[in-house]
Amino acid sequence: MWGTEYSGPQAAAKNAFENKAVVIVNGEASDKDALDWVTKMYKKIGMHVLNMKATDHDVHTAYVSHISHITSFALANTVLEKEKEEDAIFELASAGFESTVRLAKSNPAMWVPIFMQNKENVLDVLNEHISQLRKFKSCLEKENVAYLQELIEKANKIQKIIR
Repeated sequence: MWGTEYSGPQAAAKNAFENKAVVIVNGEASDKDALDWVTKMYKKIGMHVLNMKATDHDVHTAYVSHISHITSFALANTVLEKEKEEDAIFELASAGFESTVRLAKSNPAMWVPIFMQNKENVLDVLNEHISQLRKFKSCLEKENVAYLQELIEKANKIQKIIR
């Protein structure tokens, strides 16, 4: 899976798909020759091919893609709502903020249908995400430094999965 917040031919990037995943959904229902051809084509451009059921795909993409976009849209709206002095946003914005809200520049014509089509999985992930945010909020309200540290250390374990 690969993409940017931009679309159209001007958003093309050389070697964009190299070392990226492509998911073939319900491949067993496809013509074997067509499936073999498509698999070879993807591998030829450097992609690794994953096969999964549509239901599994929808759950996994809700966790690794859809929630990232919703979080980015929500953060951008939060900042825009609270920061009426837009110049200050850009003066203070660092690379971390920019990378976090980058997805908020994505096309709503693409993402609204995706969210709606995968609504049940997105809602499940969103509820879990809100639960995690509440834990951070509670730590701050109660000045629970030890648990705040624990939450951050637990999150740091993502380094073992994503480098």
